[in-house]
Amino acid sequence: MSGGGGGSGRNDLGPAVGGGFDQCSREYQTPVNSPKPSVLGPLNVGDVLDVDVVAIGSSSTLVVRDARGNLGGSLTFVGYLQVINCIVQQAVPYKAEILSISGGVYTVRVYPV
Repeated sequence: MSGGGGGSGRNDLGPAVGGGFDQCSREYQTPVNSPKPSVLGPLNVGDVLDVDVVAIGSSSTLVVRDARGNLGGSLTFVGYLQVINCIVQQAVPYKAEILSISGGVYTVRVYPV
């Protein structure tokens, strides 16, 4: 017998430890929306940004920030709502590594730390 099953009927609501599929362990590749040249301009391929959630009214937006906490742009991709949930509900930190820079388009790899 195990001791506490009950609950919501959803998987992976507790801390992610050991085997099994964990929604918060996925990685994503996406462009940064509305990149701010003053923040991202000095950065290079391979640099790493923080991924954060910003509440705007009743909704939440996924954003990237530089090492000084400056907002560099937003992120939307299939699965971004899950990432917001992982950050807000499960306190899973994420980073975004710059994979390419082309004509002001910054493509990043978003991954849990």
